[in-house]
Amino acid sequence: MLLLEIKHLHKSFNEIKAVNDISINLEKGKILAILGESGSGKTTLLHLIAALYEPDSGTLTLDDVRITPPSEKLIAGNPDIKLVRQDYGLFPNMSIRENIAYELRYYEEKYRNKRIDKLLKISGLQKVQAHRPRQVSGGEQQRAVIVKAIAEQPKLLLLDEPFSHLDILNKRKLKNEILHIIKQDAVTCIFVTHDVADAYDMADNLAIMRKGKILQIGTPEEVYQKPVNQYIAEITGELMNAAFSVKSAKSDLEKFNTKHATLSTQFLRPEQIRISEKSDITAIVQSIKFGGAYYEVILKLDNSCLKMYSFDKLRVDDEVRIEII
Repeated sequence: MLLLEIKHLHKSFNEIKAVNDISINLEKGKILAILGESGSGKTTLLHLIAALYEPDSGTLTLDDVRITPPSEKLIAGNPDIKLVRQDYGLFPNMSIRENIAYELRYYEEKYRNKRIDKLLKISGLQKVQAHRPRQVSGGEQQRAVIVKAIAEQPKLLLLDEPFSHLDILNKRKLKNEILHIIKQDAVTCIFVTHDVADAYDMADNLAIMRKGKILQIGTPEEVYQKPVNQYIAEITGELMNAAFSVKSAKSDLEKFNTKHATLSTQFLRPEQIRISEKSDITAIVQSIKFGGAYYEVILKLDNSCLKMYSFDKLRVDDEVRIEII
């Protein structure tokens, strides 16, 4: 069931088009990741959805009800939409439990305590509920912020770069915890990020944003496997090298095996190249780099260079047979 509908949304700051003709549909209970570089317009888009910025044109509806822009309200915002910014937003002199309770201060006490207890349980914050924000870890603070934002069960949760300040270990753990919270409470969510790994780990759908425009939207698998242009191919994962398309490689591949003339994939990923003794295509190992679970191998194929991943350690100048899958 459709929850959020955005049609032809525009927003400019002076001569800069921060959001340029964006249209998005988001179903209830789904998580949408918006991936883009700094300055692509991601945060501006969130502020427009949250009714904190005035759109120049376009329409936004939530549950078939128009999202009222700031110019038509005394206080900007929408009670059914919660935006979590990059800064934590917790009251420093209140405990974690009191911070959550503040969002429910107008509710009956029995319901308020029941709701807080549930949120503390699904977020794993029971043991630190009496602590103040400065007494808990960054990951615990971020969980508390999100729990606080969903306390009143908003229809839509917006997260602005929720993992940008965390180290890799805490980030990996927090992503799983936040996903658990969102799914357990059946929250519909949009989050923006510049790290594609965040989208792959959490999102049902992925939108690529650049210079105020949505370039492509689909499931993470669709966007990764069928990027519509080279920019999307590069921002969502590795190509054969810095900028190398199958179309460019065809002439080299066809010299070795004509069946590759019908390759339908526009861009070739390293994992699509593998060693096969049955193949007629031969290449020379140019360089090898250790990548943890695999080796990153650069191959020389006639006048082209290909990148592949190998679980076996090859040697420079080895001749190997490869196939494209």
